[in-house]
Amino acid sequence: MGDHLEVGVDLKGTAWGVILPLGAWGFSVMLLTEFMKDIPTDIEEAALLDGVGEFRMLWQVVLPLCKPALGVAGVLGFVMIWDEYLLPLIASKDPTDYTVTVALSILRTDPEVGSGVVLAGAVIALVPSLIVYLLLQRSLVTAIAAGATKG
Repeated sequence: MGDHLEVGVDLKGTAWGVILPLGAWGFSVMLLTEFMKDIPTDIEEAALLDGVGEFRMLWQVVLPLCKPALGVAGVLGFVMIWDEYLLPLIASKDPTDYTVTVALSILRTDPEVGSGVVLAGAVIALVPSLIVYLLLQRSLVTAIAAGATKG
């Protein structure tokens, strides 16, 4: 009665407590799967005829063709993880372990902190997402154009 399996791993208060659940984000898998379905099989067959193994085909043929989809997955994944609120709030034991998003929400509720400090923190929190977007914007535009021309 009541038999259950206990793993005995305590991830609360560790970085892995935040990283592992986010690693199972399914959107990037779905995005890359759909993009890879549209790669012509002739390219893969030609690589196989040239004696390329499966692993080498993935690294030297398929992934270079998927650069736009990888860029989209990278941008959306980074922004999603950077803006994560609830998981770091639950997974951290100590306020010193809070992420920028959680720290900003706590700063906002502190009556001694002015709105200028909160706005400065918001700008600082925005900068990494903006940098990633600017670095990978070409991939986003390429992916959107590729999706618009497929039919």
